[in-house]
Amino acid sequence: MENDMTSGGTPQLALAMIVRDEAEQLPGFLKHHHGLADEIVVVDTGSHDNTRQLAAAGGALVVDHPWQEDFAAARNAGLQAVSAPWVIFLDADEKLSPADFPALRAALATSPDCVFLQETWNYCPDGAHLEWQPLSGRYRQEEAGQTGMFVARRVGVFPRLDRLVFSGRVHESVMPAASVLGLPLVNLDLPIHHYGYVRGAAINAARHQRYRQLVELKHKDNPEDPAAQLEWATVLLESGEPQPALEILEQLGGGPRGLRPVVRGLFLQGRLRREMGELGLAEALLKEAIAQDPSFIFSWLEMIRTAAQAQNWPAAAKTLAAAEEHFGAQNPQLLRESLRVKIKTGQLPEALAAAQELACRCPQWNEIHDLHKRLQGMVGRR
Repeated sequence: MENDMTSGGTPQLALAMIVRDEAEQLPGFLKHHHGLADEIVVVDTGSHDNTRQLAAAGGALVVDHPWQEDFAAARNAGLQAVSAPWVIFLDADEKLSPADFPALRAALATSPDCVFLQETWNYCPDGAHLEWQPLSGRYRQEEAGQTGMFVARRVGVFPRLDRLVFSGRVHESVMPAASVLGLPLVNLDLPIHHYGYVRGAAINAARHQRYRQLVELKHKDNPEDPAAQLEWATVLLESGEPQPALEILEQLGGGPRGLRPVVRGLFLQGRLRREMGELGLAEALLKEAIAQDPSFIFSWLEMIRTAAQAQNWPAAAKTLAAAEEHFGAQNPQLLRESLRVKIKTGQLPEALAAAQELACRCPQWNEIHDLHKRLQGMVGRR
């Protein structure tokens, strides 16, 4: 299928999704995204509720695809039904802000064949993920009621081409196919808002169990794949199994320098070694992670915490200063580390002032508000 335009020169866009028993969320999802796409394709993998009927009533083409323990296969079934030259895949617990609909259309109208890389903002409670960060306030409506997020990247919008298909049982992507086809990767600063982690403990537990099974299969399918290694190690850590996770991470650490999964593997190794009290090894691993990718802030944060755990406050301050040069002194995550250093070194008035500023800048950051209150009491008793 060739990528083309409509007669008016405006690219057509399909919204595609895979679902199973999403009757509760689907009507709101379709209403929210009204006007985004020219066609909607819903792949149902075996719903027992009235998901299919609701999708059809919402104007979607419904495709039945029995579940095969393979997200890529389900998404590719949706691609087969798409007729528009551009497609965006979303899940029922995801949103694109309506404020961004025109910008997405404009990007498609001015771009040649390429694949667009978007951030997924995974909202989650304070500290619920190793890469948690406070909210920016950029999307007040979408961020309302949330406390923070962790960010992942994915190819969100791409042209409908026959050989541009998904691969991977889980955390599936068209990026490998795009690389083979030589399609350029273009950053699109229109985040996808994901609410799957704030739907309750029961849903989170069920999702974790389902993803654990699929990630294990993915790793067994290709045990040398760095992405599969990182995903399996992460699942093991989330399951409370640090030793087998560490074995996978050590193998991953010898992968190609600078590769995203390798850098994150070094970071996770460093964090584990710090938690095990092996501070020298942790420092070496984190230095290597920073050397390979200085733009990954979580390696810097973990390096500061490693120095703090060793009570080496000059080293913590030095690393903090270097990170501030790279990311800016007003970065909220670095400000939090600066707060900790000030508290541990007895600079309580300075820490109180910094906490007050950070609480104002990040009003939904519960940890900082609690810390601000404690510091008020500590300074008041002096």
